[in-house]
Amino acid sequence: MAKRPAPLIGVTGATGYLGSSLVAALRAKSLDVVEYRRTALDDVSTRSVRQLDLSQPVEGRAFDGVSCLIHAAWDLVETDPRRAWELNVAGSKRVLESAMNAGVKRVIFVSSMSAYFGTKQDYGLMKLAVERSVLEANQLVVRPGLVYGAQSGGMAQTLSKLSRLPLIPVFRGAQQFTLHIDDFLAAMSTLVVAKAVPSTVIGLANESPTSFKEIMLTLAAETNNSAGTVVVPWSVVLALLRVAEKLNVRLPVRSDSLLGLVRPAAFVPGRDVAIEIGLSFRPFSDR
Repeated sequence: MAKRPAPLIGVTGATGYLGSSLVAALRAKSLDVVEYRRTALDDVSTRSVRQLDLSQPVEGRAFDGVSCLIHAAWDLVETDPRRAWELNVAGSKRVLESAMNAGVKRVIFVSSMSAYFGTKQDYGLMKLAVERSVLEANQLVVRPGLVYGAQSGGMAQTLSKLSRLPLIPVFRGAQQFTLHIDDFLAAMSTLVVAKAVPSTVIGLANESPTSFKEIMLTLAAETNNSAGTVVVPWSVVLALLRVAEKLNVRLPVRSDSLLGLVRPAAFVPGRDVAIEIGLSFRPFSDR
């Protein structure tokens, strides 16, 4: 009897913080992984690296042999809302449709805890739009919280830089649901090989929110910064960021990202499903 080929796991956005971490973690578990990048390298096997650009049509054979696709690709550079929507939402829907047509059995869309009904954040609204298509295709959505770890990326990396200031800015009442990078990788490693996973939304984060002040002070302590904090009115900062963006001034935090910090989701969805599957997420204090 011929030996069945090992399942092939695809990861879009493989050069990003979460995507590259996923590729390394899955390969460490001896899983066969194909990386999807905007530009494929000429000197690597097409089985290990393939090209995929959200702004371009998906090649017909892009998902050949892939049994599970983790869609983590997202363009965070584009600032024009209309172009960002076309690039990320329409592009993600093309990826989903092509994967389904190619016979991919499981698609896991990496959304965000910023995606919830009632959000005013463009990023959250775009993620929600993709979520709807993924769920209509009977596939899985995961919403990571604020991801942190020894070598954080994304928003946690930005906050880490801000925590080194002589006076640390905080927003009164702001809080976040947090997710250690190791718990994210463990959860995703479980989901790609689980025999049965329902089509639903699973929040990947500890169920207890952490105040923004505690997050900033903890990050500051890790760099031996004992500076005090100053409460900053987020609405004023938001207005200033929007003015700067209209003037094409590059800043470490975008106005849309600020909305995600000060107007988070009210709860972590899908906790019952996460518990049933065996997923667990440490509190922020247990770093």
